[in-house]
Amino acid sequence: MTTSSRPELSMEYTARIHHEDGTYWAEVPELPGVFASGDNVDELLDGLKEAVALYLGDTGQPSTTELSELKLAVTA
Repeated sequence: MTTSSRPELSMEYTARIHHEDGTYWAEVPELPGVFASGDNVDELLDGLKEAVALYLGDTGQPSTTELSELKLAVTA
């Protein structure tokens, strides 16, 4: 019996995070219509991971959506 192993596919997307009127919201420019909001950063990131996973859809293969890097850009 042989098993075939498929290489893992890793994709990276940019999330633009905004803080307005005491709440946070983010958009993912590479995935049109993907956005999330939250009362705090943890809530925002949980929603963002869920939104990306829903957009990418169910491929029938086990997959995970995880935050691997956070970059902060501040505009004065």
